[in-house]
Amino acid sequence: MGNASQLARANLIRATSNNGAVAGYLEPLHELDKTKDSAGGQGVRANIAVAWPTKLLPVIEEATLYQKIVDGSAVDASLCAQLPATGIFLCPSDSQLEAAPGGLSYVVNSGMPDLISPSKNQPSDLKANGVCYDQRLGRFGPQVRLGHELKDGASRTILLSENIHRDPPGSAQQPGNTWLRPAAGATNLEQWYGMVWVVDPQNPRSPQASLMDRFNRDTRSVGEQSQPYAASGTRFARPASWHPDVFNVAFCGGNAREISRDIDYAVYQQLMTPDGQKAAPADAPDERFEKTLPDDERFMNPPITDADY
Repeated sequence: MGNASQLARANLIRATSNNGAVAGYLEPLHELDKTKDSAGGQGVRANIAVAWPTKLLPVIEEATLYQKIVDGSAVDASLCAQLPATGIFLCPSDSQLEAAPGGLSYVVNSGMPDLISPSKNQPSDLKANGVCYDQRLGRFGPQVRLGHELKDGASRTILLSENIHRDPPGSAQQPGNTWLRPAAGATNLEQWYGMVWVVDPQNPRSPQASLMDRFNRDTRSVGEQSQPYAASGTRFARPASWHPDVFNVAFCGGNAREISRDIDYAVYQQLMTPDGQKAAPADAPDERFEKTLPDDERFMNPPITDADY
């Protein structure tokens, strides 16, 4: 839980220096282009996509490594090995990533599943649904700012959690997704770097496994287990831990705690939404769940208490 809390506090520090804006689960990074411009000088910049931990490097005393990335001197998976294998991006209980360069145990709250084809008029997700969105060019993910945009309270809005059900980062010879950046051609990046919540009208308190598997469980059949987690859509984009009965989360306020794997799904929905009364499908922002869903499917009533989780 210590690493999760440190990462949450690092996010707070980074947001404070960034006009209150919380990092996206993926963001563009202005990498220095080593080629010379027409005037003979350097400084032409190109955008690369990096994952949320990369933007935290200056805050966690890895400014030199961050500068190497910005300078464009190295941006491949081998660079990730410069951080200790037991670094802040790994949960101590996550033994499967213990020696993996670029391993990442944690995911950030990315709201509801992203739209496949967002636009300027229809962003990939809505600000009220989560905290950390896809900020890559062309994705139009919103940017959440600390303070007034967390209507439900920073101490009760999940920022990040552990998730052991993600595909491995690969190797230097065949790099996969890492804490640095996604691999070329990688799919379902929200599942690798984020966690979501879903609405299942047929099972509002226990979504069907095809939409989201239960916390800490992997209920795939033997045949399915040969497939990568990324092939399962949103199914594994949620908290999961090696701890038998709980998973750890850190909140936007920097506080952290254990949560039962048997938490009521409506409580999880409330903890994920920074402004639950305005939560809605990304492609129908005016159809707020608290106004359009039947009473027994709405998740903001009654409000949660500490005893609920």
